[in-house]
Amino acid sequence: MRTIAVINQKGGCGKTTISINLSAALAEQGQKVLLVDMDPQGHCALGLAVPAEQIECDIYDVLCQSEQEDLAKSLRQITWQITTNFDLAPSTIKLAAFEQRFAGTQGREERLRRVLSSIAELYDITIVDCPPSVGLLTFNALRSADEVLVPVETGYFCLESLGQQLQTLQLLRKQCNQDFCLRAVPNLYDVRTRLAREVLGHLRTKYEQILSNTTINFNTKLKEATSLGQPITEYDTVSIGYRDFRALATEILSARPSAISLEASGKPSGQTLSDTPAEHGPFSTAEQVLAQAEQIGKSANELLKRADKMMPGGLPSHTKEQQSTQQRLAKFYGARQTEGGILFRAHYPHAEKVYLAGDFNGWNPARTPLSRQELDNVWQVVLPLQPGCYRYRLVVDNRWQRDPFNDRVEANPFGELNSVIEVK
Repeated sequence: MRTIAVINQKGGCGKTTISINLSAALAEQGQKVLLVDMDPQGHCALGLAVPAEQIECDIYDVLCQSEQEDLAKSLRQITWQITTNFDLAPSTIKLAAFEQRFAGTQGREERLRRVLSSIAELYDITIVDCPPSVGLLTFNALRSADEVLVPVETGYFCLESLGQQLQTLQLLRKQCNQDFCLRAVPNLYDVRTRLAREVLGHLRTKYEQILSNTTINFNTKLKEATSLGQPITEYDTVSIGYRDFRALATEILSARPSAISLEASGKPSGQTLSDTPAEHGPFSTAEQVLAQAEQIGKSANELLKRADKMMPGGLPSHTKEQQSTQQRLAKFYGARQTEGGILFRAHYPHAEKVYLAGDFNGWNPARTPLSRQELDNVWQVVLPLQPGCYRYRLVVDNRWQRDPFNDRVEANPFGELNSVIEVK
């Protein structure tokens, strides 16, 4: 059984969407697939219309069982059949207690691996959807996985976040004492934007060794499918989203990597993994790929500097060398606390109207219009909010969307993302 962990410590990159639709696409091609949700938010169940109130036991209950118990039977009891050949092992908020419960316990990082080993003969492929954080849950996923898939959003921060993710994987790989194969998948790609095309071209040129041939395009049908609790394979089989995930499933099935442990590879003594030529298309051993993290970070900074030049309003040259790109952009766009209240700023030079909807106005955008600053084409509004955590979305010419300059997000019941800001 192949086990693929879908990992990215950055939220909003489409991990769960990829996990759900890749699982469905693999099942459609005749593979018996199990999707394991290791995120306490339980978004896999939400995106597949599994009623939360009917989930009596989840993956947490199975992970807590002892070795003497029948793990395979327990796992079968919690799984939900989604489509033919596609089962889901859901999670609930109970899973958030996993790390605290097993802190200091011997073998705590092996519990998922032990569970999946018990059903290895029942499934061809297991997809593990990981939380957007680095902790014991992610550590368990890596210990059980022989392949890692990293969704890469083709936006402003994709190269920088990819470099950080690779460095994190390098550290976790050493802690796990385990090699795994790595594949990065460009996701949420919008061919209409110049920056997205440029970022994807840079990825293709520099990191062909780890990048999938398939790109997942931004497609509203994927959002619609999630909001209705269906994988794209059931919702719309003529959409671009269906085509992309079918292509990704085909690519994964046709490019299965071989064993990559040092002992099994038959590598001559003294030869480093970085000296070994790639033989499996976009796959590479962790050591080969993760050793490029420093170079990726440098390349990311170079490309992101070019992105700055494309943005109107520029930034003072003497501050550009002192701040990260994300910090610089945060000074101009997104949401931040000021003396007068929370300042929301958005850059939509061609928009006719921009509104704000959120917890603070009953999700009624008409109550909070943003005003255009003619000097730099920036829309903004200041709200005197009380301390607390608020969810919000921008409404640009009647189109609801998350704040592209706020990385803190959470899924809503409609299968989309709300931006989140905490007022202190």
